[in-house]
Amino acid sequence: MKRPLLVLSLLICAALGTVTAGPQRYASAAAEPAPTPVVGQETFESIKDYLLTSAATDFHDHQPPRPARFRKVRIGHVGKGKEASYRLCGEFLPADGEKPEWIPFATVKTSGYEQYIGGSTTYCNAPKMSWDTAGDLSSELKTRFDSLK
Repeated sequence: MKRPLLVLSLLICAALGTVTAGPQRYASAAAEPAPTPVVGQETFESIKDYLLTSAATDFHDHQPPRPARFRKVRIGHVGKGKEASYRLCGEFLPADGEKPEWIPFATVKTSGYEQYIGGSTTYCNAPKMSWDTAGDLSSELKTRFDSLK
C-alpha cells in the first residue's frame, strides 16, 4: 500500500514542477522568488516589485541565454480589479552569440508567475493592454539581475 502511494506522490510532484510550453522559444514557470502579493491587498508597487524580482530570478536561474542588457521594460495589465492580468514586458540582449539580437520577453503574474522568452510575445501586444509605467524599468531589472550573481 505504501509503494503505490509513494509513486502517486512522486507523479504529482513531477507534474507540479513541469515547465510550461507555449508558442515562444522558451517558457518557464518557477518557484516564486518573492512573496506573491495577497489578492485584495496588493498595490501597484508590490506587483511591480514582484514582477521585477521574478523576471530577474528567472533570467538568473534559466540560462542560457544570459542577458547582457535590457531595454523597453515596462509593466502593463489587461482587465480590471481582481481580474487584471499584470505583465512585465521588454527585450534583452544575450551576452553570447556572434551577432546578438534583442529578444522580447514577458513575465506574467499568475498565482505565481510565468516567463516567456522569444517569439511573438502576444502577452505584451494585447489590444486592450494598458501600460502602468511611463518610464523604462530596464535599469531596475538589470540591477536586480546583477545582484543575483
